[in-house]
Amino acid sequence: MRSKVKDFAAAPFVLTNIFDSIKSLHLTDSSREKLVVILGATSTGKSSLALELAEKFDTEIISADSMAVYKNFNVGTAKPTQAELERVPHHLINILNAEEKFSVGEFVRLARPIITELNLRGKIPIVAGGTGLYIQALVEGYELGAGKSLVSHYKRTGELFYDALVFGLTSDRPALYDRINRRTEKMFAGGLVDEVKTLLASGIAPNAQAMTGIGYKETVEYLQGGATLEETISKVAQATRNFAKRQLTWYRRMHYIRWLKI
Repeated sequence: MRSKVKDFAAAPFVLTNIFDSIKSLHLTDSSREKLVVILGATSTGKSSLALELAEKFDTEIISADSMAVYKNFNVGTAKPTQAELERVPHHLINILNAEEKFSVGEFVRLARPIITELNLRGKIPIVAGGTGLYIQALVEGYELGAGKSLVSHYKRTGELFYDALVFGLTSDRPALYDRINRRTEKMFAGGLVDEVKTLLASGIAPNAQAMTGIGYKETVEYLQGGATLEETISKVAQATRNFAKRQLTWYRRMHYIRWLKI
C-alpha cells in the first residue's frame, strides 16, 4: 500500500500578519539571537516570500538548499536570478564546485556565524529553503556530544536554539503537484538541457555530487540517449513530487512550524 501524507492544518497566507509577527520579534527583548525561517515543499514560493520580507525589513537571506550551494547549477535548482541576488544579499549560494560534498554539519557551521553577525547589526536574518534536516539542525541546536552522538538543545531544554519564527508554506496536494508539474516544464523551457550540456562540456563528470540532483541526473540520462525528452520531463516531475512528499513527512516532526496556506 502506498503511504499518503496528510495535508497540514494551515491558516490562510496573509502577508500583513507575517509582517506584524516579524515586527513583534524585532521588539522582543531576548537573550537568544533572532531568526526568521521560511520553509515548505518545493514549488511553494519560499524564495519569493523570503525576498519580499528581506527587502521589507532590510535584512539578508541564508539559503537552506542543498543544491543552491553549487556554482553554475542554476536552472534546475530554481536558484535566485542574478537580479534577485543583487536586490538582497544572499548567503550559502554558489560556494562549492560540482564535485564537492556538502552536509548538514557544514551548513550549520557556516550559517551560525552569519546569523550572529546579522543580529549584531540589528538585523533578523531570514533562512529560506526546503532542506528540512538542515533547518531542523540549525533551529533546534544540534551539536556533537560525547561519543560523537548528536545532542539537541531543543530536546534538552524545550526551546529552540534561536528566538525564531518558523513559517511553513503549504497547499492542497493537487494544487502542489500542479505547481511542481508547471515548474518542471518551465525549467526545461528555460534551458535546463543546455545548462547540463555546458556543465558536462566544462569537464564536470556525470557522477559528480551536484549532478545527482533531481533534474540533472535525468537530463544526463537523456543526453546519453537513455530516454526521450518527453520521458525525461515526466521523470523529473515525478521525482520532484516524490521529493515533496518526503519533505512534508520530515516537516511533521517540527511541531513549532506555523503553517500558512498559499
